[in-house]
Amino acid sequence: MPVSQDKFQRKEKYSQKLAAKLIEKYQPYVLFSGGRDSLVTLHLVKRVSEAKKTKVLAVFVDTTNSTPGNKGYVVKICKKLKVKLKIVRPKEDFFSLVRKWGFPTVTRRWCCYHLKIEPLRRFFRKTDAPKIVFDGMRAEESPKRKTYPIIGWHKHFKSFNCHPIFYWSKNDVTKYIELKGLEENSLYRIFPRATDCWCTAFKTVSQFKALKEHFPEFFQEFVELEKSLKTEGSALFRSGKKVYLKDM
Repeated sequence: MPVSQDKFQRKEKYSQKLAAKLIEKYQPYVLFSGGRDSLVTLHLVKRVSEAKKTKVLAVFVDTTNSTPGNKGYVVKICKKLKVKLKIVRPKEDFFSLVRKWGFPTVTRRWCCYHLKIEPLRRFFRKTDAPKIVFDGMRAEESPKRKTYPIIGWHKHFKSFNCHPIFYWSKNDVTKYIELKGLEENSLYRIFPRATDCWCTAFKTVSQFKALKEHFPEFFQEFVELEKSLKTEGSALFRSGKKVYLKDM
């Protein structure tokens, strides 16, 4: 459905005013994953920061199992936008953790905390200055997210966290990228998401088949990971059954 120009402009202005008010009080950081939503958030917050004569810092979490090329895209965009980039990593990589704990599942999602939250927690807790962490979360992505406040206190970061495009639709995001002439991540030509983390809790068979087709060497790392598990665990668990990547 086409986006109404007036409605879109109202959303954009609201997001800008929200970011501007927060940047007056806090040092701005933007979580940049390489996806469309975080790209729009980074560009919008950067524009506001320039108007306020404040520099924004982009933060990328190298989960150690991101889609090949994603980190390179993040580095490229930050250079293009002239935004300083900080890359943080977990203490142990994804493959080492799987060998210890097995593949993450829907009911045992250890991946999110250890690969994303904990590295960010360590980084943000080292910064003493008052800060505001912006991200690209949007309400329409899930029913649960609709209940979140647009600004809240992040217990792990020990700082305020804001979702400036929270009320934007997917079409709004696409329209902004087109209007501002932003370079979209080329991984969207292959996957529905840029995929900064190939944790298996919510990945599908079709997504791994696409990974095998386009990035066979990376796919093979997961196959070898399956083979290394003494428990004979599988990467995917669907409808009560194990799904082995080696069988694809």
